[in-house]
Amino acid sequence: MKRTRSGDSTDTIWETAEGAAEDDLEEETRGTKEETVFRKLGLLVAKKWGAKGSEKRPTVTQEELQKHSSEEDFWVMINGMVFDMGPFLRDEAKHPGGKAILMRQLELTGSDAGARFVRWHNAAGNAVRRAPEYFVGDLLGWTPPKKWRLCCCRRRSVPEEVL
Repeated sequence: MKRTRSGDSTDTIWETAEGAAEDDLEEETRGTKEETVFRKLGLLVAKKWGAKGSEKRPTVTQEELQKHSSEEDFWVMINGMVFDMGPFLRDEAKHPGGKAILMRQLELTGSDAGARFVRWHNAAGNAVRRAPEYFVGDLLGWTPPKKWRLCCCRRRSVPEEVL
């Protein structure tokens, strides 16, 4: 991978990404950025693949997900949905951030890519719009993590559903 004087990777395609001009547009948000990104991602996957649990929508086991963790065959899980990143690693598709960012995901946290996906993407962005093309299935047995908030009156963290 070549680097420019600014340190940017030359294997990125920011300027040529589908819908690149729309990527920075704001969209109506409700809740946190994470909630907005996951909600939009879920809606777009459901539009293409059907509602979660429907016959049309595939599922993936944890064992299947773990089998796809190599530098050329990498699946990631985002909010209980599994996506195939292999085409980006094999140069069948171009990732706007380049291959390096996907390799970093593999090295750092493996298949659970939810936090990094939210960090680098927004609900109106190209990645969220194109994600259904790479959808493999819903991860069987996955449940969302409990959310915790600091409760100032008790000076301790408590599950959000308690508040």
